[in-house]
Amino acid sequence: MLWLRSRGWSLPLPGCPWRAWTGIPCPTCFLTRSVMASLHGDLGEALELHVFGPPSLAGLAWIGWRQGVRGHSLPELTPRRARLLGLVVAALLIYWLMRLWGWLTLGWPQPI
Repeated sequence: MLWLRSRGWSLPLPGCPWRAWTGIPCPTCFLTRSVMASLHGDLGEALELHVFGPPSLAGLAWIGWRQGVRGHSLPELTPRRARLLGLVVAALLIYWLMRLWGWLTLGWPQPI
């Protein structure tokens, strides 16, 4: 689906339900746009939209290469990988809280 969006196809994708309900962007708001900007090679815009966009794209590319080219299934969720996943989720939430604080108290502009 990202490939179609990168080619300019307008797909009827729903917006963020959390943002529509509360008016506050969720932790992953603007992440898809950041990945799209990464696919177009615009790293500056990608990082401005969401810092986790380019690493998400790299992770998805690694998973796709691992499954598609090498024929491996997804790696098993070991305790070490579960801790790493927990750290990534914690970093995402901390990043989200920092962005909310900047948008709501410092007047930082939100991406549109």
